[in-house]
Amino acid sequence: MLNFKKDIIWVFSLENPERSPSNFSGGILPASYLEISKLVFLKSSEAKEILQKFRPKLIIINKAFHDNVVNLARSAKELNIKVISIFDDMSFDYSNTIFVNRLETNLALAKLSDVIVVKTKKAASVLYDNTGLKAKIVQDPIRYPTSKPLSKIRYPLEVSWFGMHTNHDTLKATLDDMTNLNQDVNLKIITNHLDNLKKMLNETDYKTIKINFIEWTFSMDQEVINTDIVILPYPNDKIRDVKSSNRIVDSLNLGRCVVISDAKQFEEFRNYCFFGNINNGLKFVLENNDIAIEKTIKGQKYVKKNYSLEVIANKWVSLIEKILI
Repeated sequence: MLNFKKDIIWVFSLENPERSPSNFSGGILPASYLEISKLVFLKSSEAKEILQKFRPKLIIINKAFHDNVVNLARSAKELNIKVISIFDDMSFDYSNTIFVNRLETNLALAKLSDVIVVKTKKAASVLYDNTGLKAKIVQDPIRYPTSKPLSKIRYPLEVSWFGMHTNHDTLKATLDDMTNLNQDVNLKIITNHLDNLKKMLNETDYKTIKINFIEWTFSMDQEVINTDIVILPYPNDKIRDVKSSNRIVDSLNLGRCVVISDAKQFEEFRNYCFFGNINNGLKFVLENNDIAIEKTIKGQKYVKKNYSLEVIANKWVSLIEKILI
């Protein structure tokens, strides 16, 4: 019988993995729920020494932040230890230097893995089309306690956006377009690297949009539930094509109305969000309160049924058992 705590190690390659949303939702939550041992593996860590010390049957490597994880996977194979690698955003955008460097690490890691895990069908399709490698899909679970759904779309519009600094370019483009909205908006921006974002946005007069900048923390859900609408703009590019649906799932679980770009990779949520131009979505939900609230309530039920931590953890159990039993 498998002993998850002894036989498996969930590996994180950041010194403080809990600071990364992808590490937290896609790794720390399921590992803690399943009582799987967690290990921080740094660029300076000795791969073989660590593996010989703990002697696991399986290692699960969360999103790779340095290339020493490739050495870890290689050493695991030499020691007959199974390897699962998780790719949160394995983009094949060769125009982005950061992603090209990360891609080289990810490809090397993928070739050493017994199983590759991605977060969406689109990400699995992109991986297969570019490499011929097949992946299993295990989504990110809900991160926060469920909140009561909104009961009314208020005016001025109470809107929030949350995400990491890698999405600031998309946010700015959306805000620039929102200057044509001609509606009063109170907007909470919840993110990291705030100083850089403020400099970026200072170049534009956002007229009727009153912006409140909030430093991202893991209690950001308390900020979101004090708004009515979450906007999630997604450009049609190779980087965002392979992103997790975690921001949609969290927003619906928090009972907020979601206005999202027409992102085909998130088609499963179309009945629960407004898909399309962000300005048009904000106008629609303001003029159609009942429809917006009904979509949100149904969406919350959907994500609770399909994205709870228990549901996602069970997917991990099934995958692990197929590898080790």
